[in-house]
Amino acid sequence: MKIAFLTEMGFIGKVPSVHPNMRTEFAWMHALDADHFNIHMIDGLTGYDHVFVIFPKGKTFLSSEGSTLVKGVNPVSELLRQPIVKRIKEKGNGSVHYIQEGPHWWWNDYEVNDQIYFYNFLSECDSIFTHNSSDVPYYKGLFPNKEVRPIFTLMIEELVKNIVPTKENKAIIGGNFARWYGGFESYIVANEFDCEIWTQDSHAKRVGEESVDGIKHFKRMIWQVWMNELSKFKYGVHLMPTVAAGTFSLNCAYFGIPCIGNILVDTQVLCHPNLSVDVYDIQNARNLAKLLKDNPTYYNMCSEKAKDNYHTHYSVDVWKNRMKNYLG
Repeated sequence: MKIAFLTEMGFIGKVPSVHPNMRTEFAWMHALDADHFNIHMIDGLTGYDHVFVIFPKGKTFLSSEGSTLVKGVNPVSELLRQPIVKRIKEKGNGSVHYIQEGPHWWWNDYEVNDQIYFYNFLSECDSIFTHNSSDVPYYKGLFPNKEVRPIFTLMIEELVKNIVPTKENKAIIGGNFARWYGGFESYIVANEFDCEIWTQDSHAKRVGEESVDGIKHFKRMIWQVWMNELSKFKYGVHLMPTVAAGTFSLNCAYFGIPCIGNILVDTQVLCHPNLSVDVYDIQNARNLAKLLKDNPTYYNMCSEKAKDNYHTHYSVDVWKNRMKNYLG
């Protein structure tokens, strides 16, 4: 079976198992032995059985209330206006699948014309792969007769399989103090552990975060380095309201780090079922943090369950078998 991926990245070729920045989309490509092309290189694809398209999010041009945030032309508008699926299939390729990028509502921040073009693009795809089970009803509501299913987040373990977790008495939160990440709420909950609190810088880091008492910052790092640092933590908190790929919860589960997080994210609820909450239920999240800190038996149960659930739901073999059943 020949498989290709189209994304906004510029490289051409396959992803090796030892790629140091093995993000989720790289893991998918490696597991499927897929060839990668830039999304503007559609005409170069020939003879593929399945083509997966991860459409660039572009920039947010509107706020949630419709106010314009950025002036100018959406850089993906031209691409949206092209008959992408038709062009792919004209070259002798088979099924075209859309893979959700970011939260399912992201494209609602496009201008109205671009929203319509994006909807038309989705309608022409043979199927849609979502990040989470909670995203499926959204797309099924838009396209009742289309196959919609979660693709499941994935890790390739080659570069991290020999890391031994140290479980130092410190907590890691999964984002900065922006609405996208819910970092402030995660910080409040993490204070219940009465230990060092760390986070990793992102594009959403706010001015003044460095001055917040009791929080330390990692600079942005590639995935391999991130996993090495993560393995040193005892607790995780990720009250991110933006429902996306859920790599933070999955990475924590791999090392058996109990993580309190968003119940709508598959990696969270499947790997950390006892620690999954509505992200606005700060009260329950704080109670769970206290329980993890004060009850070693409960902590150990959550830790072992996270590791077991990771292997049950997210090991490479499980992921490959699931995709084989999907694709035939």
